[in-house]
Amino acid sequence: MESMSTPDVERILLATDFSRWSSGAIEYAFEMGRCFDAEVLMVHGIEPISDAAVDEEGDEDFDEFFEELVEKSRSRLEEMVDEAERMDVKARFHIEIGQRWKIILNHAESEDVDLIVMGRRGNVDQTELSLGTTSQRVFFGTNRPVLTVPNRSEQTEETQVEVID
Repeated sequence: MESMSTPDVERILLATDFSRWSSGAIEYAFEMGRCFDAEVLMVHGIEPISDAAVDEEGDEDFDEFFEELVEKSRSRLEEMVDEAERMDVKARFHIEIGQRWKIILNHAESEDVDLIVMGRRGNVDQTELSLGTTSQRVFFGTNRPVLTVPNRSEQTEETQVEVID
């Protein structure tokens, strides 16, 4: 049997929506970036609001709303870049308004990433599908390796022990 060589990982795409489900993925991506000396490209997609929900008079309010979302996202991602750099990990980010799964797939292709890391909204019951819609679409929509990481509370939920004094 041939031995497998260590994968060459130079670019890791970290998909983040800042939710509790992405916290474990952030830790994994930064640690893998450090171990492989790989760059971490953080991608954040902001879902658009349906045109049917916007009337012509409200367009300006929605523009301001999305500008504010982009600025808040930029601020959080800049903090994450600083955190990565404290770990000696090169990192940068991309923000885009659109369907998250398409943004992730398109950016993975355009940046020729070696691995996609993303959180998952999992069920503890493993008999059910435990990928969210975005994770599922990314997983089945790419030929690149995808690592889905449950949040920390899911990882430890079954192993928590109550200590009685």
